[in-house]
Amino acid sequence: MATLNNRDICSAQRTNMPMGHKHIKCLQLNLQHSRSATYNLTQIIIQTNIDVAFMQEPYTVLNNVAGFPKSFRIFACGNGRKRAAVIVNNNKIDAVAVKQVSDEDASLIEFSYKGLNFYGANLYFAIDWDMGRDIGKVEAIRKLTRKKGLILSMDSNSRSKQINRAKPWKSL
Repeated sequence: MATLNNRDICSAQRTNMPMGHKHIKCLQLNLQHSRSATYNLTQIIIQTNIDVAFMQEPYTVLNNVAGFPKSFRIFACGNGRKRAAVIVNNNKIDAVAVKQVSDEDASLIEFSYKGLNFYGANLYFAIDWDMGRDIGKVEAIRKLTRKKGLILSMDSNSRSKQINRAKPWKSL
């Protein structure tokens, strides 16, 4: 779990921000499409006042993220099974999905909070996908968010020529 504070955003944006205490509590994890992990995440978000949660492989029903309270704002794009989603649990944070690069495997959100404007990107990259495709997605996000703060969260499924890609656990 990471806490993003005013100093972090200011240095990322390279701008002068108004004085005052500002922070956003963020969390990132892979739920592995688990219903029980979704329930546990909900409890953590509520009990620890998490503002933004970046999730990979959320629990879905009929290709939609499921299992969270209606009070959570969920951002997940595309028509297929979602593998990247963002939850906002703070009504003071304005959030809008950036559709140009968002799909089932990527969610780019523009955030605004107490004078801070920044982006959050949540990505899922499967181990058997072409790395060039994945790098291209990150580059497209970088270009869109240039000169703004960016939180980049991802499940990139580590890759190595020393590990069997089909069954990585058998190569160890």
